[in-house]
Amino acid sequence: MVRRLIISLFIVMAIFSLATAEAEITIVGQNNPAVDIQAIQKAVDQGGTILLKGTFDFGDKGKVNITKDVKIIGETDKGTPITKIKGGFWTFHSPLPSQLPVQVQGPKITIQKIHFDGALWSAIHIAYCSALTITNNQMTNIRPIPSPVPLFGQTGKFLQMAIIGGTRFAQPKDPRVQPGAVVGNLIIADNSIDMYNENPVNTMSQGMFIAWASFATAQISGNTINHCSRNSIEVLDNFLDKDGNGTIVVRDNKIVTSQIGIPLPSPNTPNGIVGGWFYDLSGALDSKRNPKYIVINNGIRTRGQTSIGILVLSDNAVISNNAVLAEGSEAIGIGYTASNSYIAHNRIEGRGAHAIRITPMKDQLGSKNFLFANDFSQFKASRCDVVLVKDSKNNVVCGSSGTVVDQGSGNQIEGLKSVAK
Repeated sequence: MVRRLIISLFIVMAIFSLATAEAEITIVGQNNPAVDIQAIQKAVDQGGTILLKGTFDFGDKGKVNITKDVKIIGETDKGTPITKIKGGFWTFHSPLPSQLPVQVQGPKITIQKIHFDGALWSAIHIAYCSALTITNNQMTNIRPIPSPVPLFGQTGKFLQMAIIGGTRFAQPKDPRVQPGAVVGNLIIADNSIDMYNENPVNTMSQGMFIAWASFATAQISGNTINHCSRNSIEVLDNFLDKDGNGTIVVRDNKIVTSQIGIPLPSPNTPNGIVGGWFYDLSGALDSKRNPKYIVINNGIRTRGQTSIGILVLSDNAVISNNAVLAEGSEAIGIGYTASNSYIAHNRIEGRGAHAIRITPMKDQLGSKNFLFANDFSQFKASRCDVVLVKDSKNNVVCGSSGTVVDQGSGNQIEGLKSVAK
């Protein structure tokens, strides 16, 4: 009986191993666009797990389109990706389906352990998925592309993004927001991204640009992002999913901006983390659309004269335990525009106009926020540590030191010194 059980178990294990082996496809790069693109596309069209080894060349504008559930995985040496993909335009791309509005959920996509070097515009562009995991990749030498349309009314500008998630650039005409296109859970973690470009004043550069998605949960964590000339992490105008779920957590990222940035759509540039609602400001206070934003434990060094370390445009946010080092005379450590949020235990160092600035913006009221135990002791403010701009109301500011300018009404100040408006 025992013998039969052992034999049966062995057969089951053998079948399982065979199935696993059959499910994984290994491709060795030939460093040749004529071979590499076709080989990966053929494997991706089958779906499953794909192991990439060596160096692949996608040429100037090569692309692989993802339409099936797939895991694309490279190799590492001591944690550093040694599988390399050179070039490409939207090198890995999941396009919108031909039939819109979306009828069925998109593929589940995982991309891990690959060094993308020299992609044009973006290394990864995901416009259609039901789950997305992008982890432990390296992205370097992203090539800016002339913007196909004017940016905020200005021509002659360029686009440069390492990771794009959502339908912002996938649908060229209205309705550009496509409910159901990008859903499920998002994990973007432990990636190393360098966004250096030679024309920062004219380049809209974002390490991560996530917009018009409906993730149930999103985790952007542990990433290192350097030299962005606009926003290193930008997560804007994302929606609750069809079941009313939605939490966006941005945590434990390490960011160093460029010294010069593009002053569009505002003169504050280049910035660290920007989240909330921008294209439709009313979404920030709509409980049927607005996900929960949690921004915690990030380390950010802003090098621009007018940079903002963290900017959140959403009600009911948590901004806590972040460290911001500002180096510009008009810089702002943390900016916030909306209401009912908890901004606490952040450390702002360096110099700038303000450590924290609460600024109502149209539908976003800048009211009923709780600012507690933020540390400005190593910050040299050219104006004041905290400013509550005109029309901000009923905020509570508590601390053991620092200066505050209160231009609003009904605000309660404890422990900070009020200075002239």
